[in-house]
Amino acid sequence: MEKNKTVKYLKYAIGVILVLVIGNLFSLQINNWNDERKKASEDAKVLQSAKTESQPDAVDMVSEIYPEAQNELREVINSIIKDSETANLEGLKASHLLSDKFTKFGPRSFERQDVESTNESELAHFGTISNFKEEAKNLKIDVFGDIGIATFYPHVSFEKDGEEITGSARQTLVFLKTSDGWKIIHEHGTKKF
Repeated sequence: MEKNKTVKYLKYAIGVILVLVIGNLFSLQINNWNDERKKASEDAKVLQSAKTESQPDAVDMVSEIYPEAQNELREVINSIIKDSETANLEGLKASHLLSDKFTKFGPRSFERQDVESTNESELAHFGTISNFKEEAKNLKIDVFGDIGIATFYPHVSFEKDGEEITGSARQTLVFLKTSDGWKIIHEHGTKKF
């Protein structure tokens, strides 16, 4: 009988030990899951903080006026108009970003143009006209950090084949501030019909 008690006691003790070991293993696994969740949350916070510090706040870019950049762009646009009026094709070429990312629509071509075809189009256009004059009416310049958008109504006059031509259009110029100054990255011109 004494032997039976000892066996029962050993079975009970082994059962208690197994329950304690399984409980501790389960508790350790829960702690590991919780630690991993906390670490992932901390990593996400660090990543968000780094992202916020490395990028300008979009709200500030929208609400900020950037008067100095607006004045710089006004000067660039006036220089482009002067280059157009004097047929300074090198000056006009230099105003474009020399990149595959440059695009242009209109006014002399319906097709999307890259920087090379834009420069060829301007060379052909200014090579066939004289006495070109342009006035940028209702110029509006908005700046978003290193991006500037200018919209205006160009009123132009020029002579072609002995005939004086006048007209107006809508123009959008999108600029990028580079180490070489503000460069046009996209143009869109629409003639008034």
